[in-house]
Amino acid sequence: MFYKSFPLLVIGLWGVIVLPLPNKVNAITPLTRAEIQDLQNIVQLIPKDKLKKRPARKLDAMTPGDGLSTGRASLADLRFNDGSLARVGEQALFQFLPKTRDFKLLNGTVLLLIPPGRGQTRIQTPSAAAAIRGSALFVRYDQRTDTTIVGALTTSGIEVSNKEGSETKVLEAGQMIILIKGEFQNLYDFDLRNFYETSQLVRELDLNRQSPVPTHDPAITSVQAETTAALKAQPSVKGEGVIEMQLTRPNSPTETTPVTSTETTSVTSTEKSPNTSTETTSVTPTTPTPVTPTEPTPVTPTQLPST
Repeated sequence: MFYKSFPLLVIGLWGVIVLPLPNKVNAITPLTRAEIQDLQNIVQLIPKDKLKKRPARKLDAMTPGDGLSTGRASLADLRFNDGSLARVGEQALFQFLPKTRDFKLLNGTVLLLIPPGRGQTRIQTPSAAAAIRGSALFVRYDQRTDTTIVGALTTSGIEVSNKEGSETKVLEAGQMIILIKGEFQNLYDFDLRNFYETSQLVRELDLNRQSPVPTHDPAITSVQAETTAALKAQPSVKGEGVIEMQLTRPNSPTETTPVTSTETTSVTSTEKSPNTSTETTSVTPTTPTPVTPTEPTPVTPTQLPST
């Protein structure tokens, strides 16, 4: 099977779908409500009745069918009625569906933190599928290249399927898989420790439990227990080669100019992988280096499709 290694992976915000997991029985807690817990810069609320979208505000309530879109260098945290948290990154289009635990990601990246025992959660992109019962994964969808990326932060039976559902892969903590135009491409290892230390996607969530101040949030604490266990269990990840990529960091709410920084990603490759980006810098000329997608600049639709 195709297989790669990413010791120093820095992730923006990416997308996928979640499918049923076999031989597991959990009570299902439907998602009935979400609240915008925090936001930065340009975030817009899209009502399910397809009326004109409006600027979102902190503590705004969302009901099933509502959507959220974000601009450049923007971010939004959604807290759901079951305690789950969705962190929606820049230039994203995100929606949760009525009477289910299903999400749609039509562009951009989202981090999902699902407390164990809530039931199967599904997140869909136009070209792939991934499933989680608890507790943490990130997904990204680039509508320009029809690329879906899924990364697992816990070993919790996270299943990823292609668009037709004819092929499924199960991810363990520290594994990331890429699908292009609905087809599986490569499976990678990435360094969880470095991810938590460098990625803006997980900042302030303390998923590696480095803060001296404990989290007074039972839902997030239960997720932290699984992310830290996965971190401790991951063996050393080593590789050769360097890829540089730019990751846009959200600004404070009063700033309008995106701030970017260059992050370094070490890569080990045993076979050539398809390009999904135009910029790479490899220090190992004898070893083909897979290319990590850069942040796209798509045009965000003004409304979500009907569900």
